[in-house]
Amino acid sequence: MPQMNTTGPNLTYVSMLARKAVKFGSIGLVTLIVGRVVLTTAIAWWKAVNPPPPPPPTVGFGILPPLAFPPQEADEKPLSYKLETPNGTTPFFSDRAKVFLIQHPAANLLADENAKQLAQKYGYVFEPDKLPKNIYRWNKSEPLKAKFEFNIVSQQFEQSTDYLSHPELLTGNSLPTSFDAVKQVKDFLKKGALLGSDMATASGEVVYLKALGDELAPAVSPSDADFMQVDLNRTPIDMQYRMYTPNGFEGIVTAILSGALKNLDNIVYIKSGYNTVDYTQVHTYPLRSSAEAWQLLKAGEGYIASPGESENVTIREITLGYFDTAEPQDYLQPVYVFYNPEDGFMGFVPALDPQFIQVIQ
Repeated sequence: MPQMNTTGPNLTYVSMLARKAVKFGSIGLVTLIVGRVVLTTAIAWWKAVNPPPPPPPTVGFGILPPLAFPPQEADEKPLSYKLETPNGTTPFFSDRAKVFLIQHPAANLLADENAKQLAQKYGYVFEPDKLPKNIYRWNKSEPLKAKFEFNIVSQQFEQSTDYLSHPELLTGNSLPTSFDAVKQVKDFLKKGALLGSDMATASGEVVYLKALGDELAPAVSPSDADFMQVDLNRTPIDMQYRMYTPNGFEGIVTAILSGALKNLDNIVYIKSGYNTVDYTQVHTYPLRSSAEAWQLLKAGEGYIASPGESENVTIREITLGYFDTAEPQDYLQPVYVFYNPEDGFMGFVPALDPQFIQVIQ
């Protein structure tokens, strides 16, 4: 019988090819996976080392008005400045900062009645005197002779009493704790719906005071104090850039408390210059460098919030903060803060790039 010839591969050969295909296919798959991981890691590393530039600042409010610093005479400023920071130079912060819109309420037909209802909450029941610039003034005589002035449009106010004329307030009465003092000031504001949401969680700052005749001075210790001062500011921007007022650390709300009176009557003085900030209306603006700001301060172009104890100033700290004031301003803007904690000197220089600030002739 003739033998049959085969022209195709036999079973052994096919099995060998299959094993090789699996072997080299597995190697190729592992190589592909490892290569992809390596490539992805390399790309991520490159982007981390060479990040793309951020988008430019939005500058959405356009050209901004200059900050409303109070006027100062040249002779109110130091004669010289010296820089002694930990690293011997000015720090770098960022190339930009946030700017926020400040709301200005308009007069309305209910402002008169609303103001009278608010004054009644604080014990002022008689008709007010109507003063210029939308200010109403009330008076009362108990528990101390007191005066309450309220701007019916801006809702800024000041309540003062003749507390320094009452020696009985100085007879060793126990002052509240710092926590309770801050809470009492907030409760006073809440009573008239005058506590802004951006101050509701602020910690507040406390200074103990000693009465010296008709003036107050810092007390040597809490046990030596006759009164205490509470300063409230807004919560810091991004939880790191705090607020400063024309008097430096003094709050946009500041109050003086006595330990001799009960409930909210122990607030013998309180003043609020609060304006509402719309935190949803925000844009970023370029910053000038802190080194440029330092040169401006030395040239006498800064604002001195606290003069310190010497005409020859040494700067120990430079920070970035925001300038808050009772005076009308349209935007909450950043400032560079130059400070010496040893003698209390504090000066401000506007932090924004001057090309985005109006030039006032």
